[in-house]
Amino acid sequence: MSGRAFRTGWVPNQHGAWAMLVTPFAIGLILAVRAGTAGGWLLALFACWMLGYFAFHDASLWLKAAPSRRHRYLAPLITYGLASATAGLVTLMGAGWAMAWWGLAYLPLLLPALWLASRRQERATAGGALTVAAASLMTLVARFPDPRTLTAAEWLTPVLVTGAVFAYFFGTVLYVKTNIRERGSRGFLLASITWHGAATVVAATLAGVGVLPWWWAAFFAATTIRAAWVPRLGWSARKLGMVEVVFTVVLIVCFLVA
Repeated sequence: MSGRAFRTGWVPNQHGAWAMLVTPFAIGLILAVRAGTAGGWLLALFACWMLGYFAFHDASLWLKAAPSRRHRYLAPLITYGLASATAGLVTLMGAGWAMAWWGLAYLPLLLPALWLASRRQERATAGGALTVAAASLMTLVARFPDPRTLTAAEWLTPVLVTGAVFAYFFGTVLYVKTNIRERGSRGFLLASITWHGAATVVAATLAGVGVLPWWWAAFFAATTIRAAWVPRLGWSARKLGMVEVVFTVVLIVCFLVA
């Protein structure tokens, strides 16, 4: 991939975002298949989701760029925005117009994230939490095309899985910061370990009362060990990414065998 594609906004340069985008959707897709709510509209939803991320990325670049340089991001922003809107319309036609209600859940997540981008603070922890929450929510969107059915029977598993996805990926945001941008920061290291430890305690508690299988607690315990140990090793971004691929696969396996 040419460097120009990254510089002009046609290809996002946030490589770690791919797993965060695809995993929640994949899990939601599997939940929909199991529940018998899956349909061809999911393909359109996936296109809308991915193209929407491209548009969001370009909007962030446009907002934080100097006025004299904003023009370079207009073409990809308009292209991806229109393509995502088209795919979204196809999704609504296939899944039902009630799916549009999910937009109300995304507004309080995406608008503050764009505001942070306009202030060049898109990499702030709050920005990471907002984008991870938006990505994790896709698990429920894919499973419940009509959000009003979320209160129907068998809602607990999708909600718990969505929470687990958020807990893992936001923990990864903190963990990556302790290894790169905030390397050496005791405060960030403590926050990362505390977050992962709290997720482990919650998973163990839910396993203890029979709500979650025990392996979820084991998974988050492993992430806690990773969060405490790896920052001492000085790994490269490439090595960190390779290990995260493994953890993401294990996350999906934990869900599949439930």
